[in-house]
Amino acid sequence: MNEALLTQYVETYKKNILMQIQQNTLQKYTGIPDVDDKRLFFTLLPLLNGENWDQSVKMSAISVSLIFAALAAHDLVKEDNATAKSQQLQVLAGDYYSGRYYQLLAKENLIVLIQQLSDSVAKITEHKTRFYDLEDYSFEELIQSIQLVESKPIEQFFEYYSYHEYVFIMKEALLLATLKKELVAYEKSEKTFYISKSKLFQRNLDALRREIDKIEHALVLDVRSSELLNESLKHAILERVCEHSLEQQLREG
Repeated sequence: MNEALLTQYVETYKKNILMQIQQNTLQKYTGIPDVDDKRLFFTLLPLLNGENWDQSVKMSAISVSLIFAALAAHDLVKEDNATAKSQQLQVLAGDYYSGRYYQLLAKENLIVLIQQLSDSVAKITEHKTRFYDLEDYSFEELIQSIQLVESKPIEQFFEYYSYHEYVFIMKEALLLATLKKELVAYEKSEKTFYISKSKLFQRNLDALRREIDKIEHALVLDVRSSELLNESLKHAILERVCEHSLEQQLREG
């Protein structure tokens, strides 16, 4: 499967996801739901690598993306203006996306997966609070929390369908992508979710840069040496998580 076909799969799934939650009134006030292309790509890793992928798996993958859309909608609610009409509609949008994921999985009779994904949402909420409360968490604990927030429902989805071998690369790739995005935005004085809420990160930007470099170096080696992933998928993964091209990485290797 070449890069163009990989991209086409992701775009097709994104259209399917948006169709599942099309609601004209909500979208008029809240905009198109947030479906992150990079996260969707890593949600589809097994499919893109040629694994068995039936209707049940397809609807489960879509449901996972709906969970993240719901969480993103709730994150957009501003604490200091939560009663405004637009903010109330944002909450309703998040609730609507959550309801749709329940509906899709219930229709497939995937009750156990519903329970597991519900648990993952609870864990995400718990770990997000680490960036709001005043308790002292270590640098490593906050990094672990970011990884959980960004990937836990996908991990549950992979484990449910026995795509165990894809979990590590997915988690590391999404952590790396998130940390890079946060650091670039913070250095440009743009809005961030994690760094802006963490004095520890703000005081230790050099440590954060070193952590990013460490994760990227290890991930590149893991992807390049993987016997599981096909070559086109390796290339696509590295393009999405690394600052420089695959050709440079190969020359450096």
